[in-house]
Parts: sequence; structure tokens; C-alpha cells
Amino acid sequence: MTRMIAIARIDPSKKRDTWIAEHNAEFGQYATIDGAFAHPEDKNQMAVVMNVTDLDGLRAVSRTPEGDAFMRERGFVEQLDYFLEA
Repeated sequence: MTRMIAIARIDPSKKRDTWIAEHNAEFGQYATIDGAFAHPEDKNQMAVVMNVTDLDGLRAVSRTPEGDAFMRERGFVEQLDYFLEA
């Protein structure tokens, strides 16, 4: 397992109160979310800490039309950057 921190641009108008559980249900075989952190000055950014078991699988499934739609419906506009545990 590898820990990953993803920095994302988000749409703060989207309701995301259940998105962590939904993400874990949808993508859990590849990665589960361990925590999410709001940017202190920019409501359009957040950081997500994940436990990744299959990075290639996560990349593949999140780039499908269904995976992309799933993320956008929950307010994720784009991933700005990510970091993997060294």
C-alpha cells in the first residue's frame, strides 16, 4: 500500500457530505480516502489523503467517462498535483 496526497481544484457549491463513503464504495478496490483537508484561504482547493493499493487501476478507472462523471458530480474539477509516499 502507498499513501498519496492529491491536490484538487473543486467546485465548492457541490454538496459533498457523503463523498468519502461514495468514493470508497466506487474506487475502494484501488484506493480509499483516509482524510480530506480544506485549503485555509482558497475554498476552490482541497487536499485528499488516500491509501492506494493499485495506482494504475485508480488512474485507469478515474479516467473513464463514468469515473470522470462520478468525480465531477461531487465537485471535483481537476487534480492539480499529487504526491506519493517515498
